[in-house]
Amino acid sequence: MKNYLILMLLTIFPSILFAQSDFGVGANLNVNIPAGDFDEFYNTGYGGDAHFLYHLGNQAIFSFSVGYNMWKLNVDAFNNKVAEAGINYRFDLESDFKIIPVLVGIKWLLAQGKKSSLYVSFKGGVYNYTLSLKGTANLILPGGNSVPIEIPEVSESGTETMLALGLGYLFKLSKHWFVDFKGNYNILTNSFAVNKPVNPVDPNAVYGIKGTLQYVTILAGINYRF
Repeated sequence: MKNYLILMLLTIFPSILFAQSDFGVGANLNVNIPAGDFDEFYNTGYGGDAHFLYHLGNQAIFSFSVGYNMWKLNVDAFNNKVAEAGINYRFDLESDFKIIPVLVGIKWLLAQGKKSSLYVSFKGGVYNYTLSLKGTANLILPGGNSVPIEIPEVSESGTETMLALGLGYLFKLSKHWFVDFKGNYNILTNSFAVNKPVNPVDPNAVYGIKGTLQYVTILAGINYRF
């Protein structure tokens, strides 16, 4: 019986070691460019992620990632929209929009060479968002003077679903190290972000708007395959 157990372990152990070579980890840094309505009031954002990888044969890679991204309000663009709406105020605001995406996905390797591969990717999951806003609304008086009015601080948060579609390029540096370049198109559902005031007689009503937001991500990172 002992001999059978030893034989079984000798058979299974190499297969476990081989399977472990299919695992990997990595990290990315990224630039996030708002698109659509998101582009109206927010500047380009920055962030990154850490991820776990599992190679499914030679054609696909499973991924699990946790990231962090942040955008700041474009105050000049916000005030331009306020002026277009005929509201006689100028806003001095500070606002951050932050998300923590938790995603699972798959990379399909397309054109493969000895040291490089082109791939497409699909990711889905959830993200936690936080919106903060504070500042003043300055009533513009005749003659150019203004009266500042404090805006109550706004803080919104929640967890919603998101999707990310990508096209990337994987380059092999050595047996274990890979460089990864990718572009993603990301969709945030039911997100809460700043919108322009809609009531000219209520300067404190800097409303948030809940809806779908999109942004484009350009990523560069490093992967280590065990």
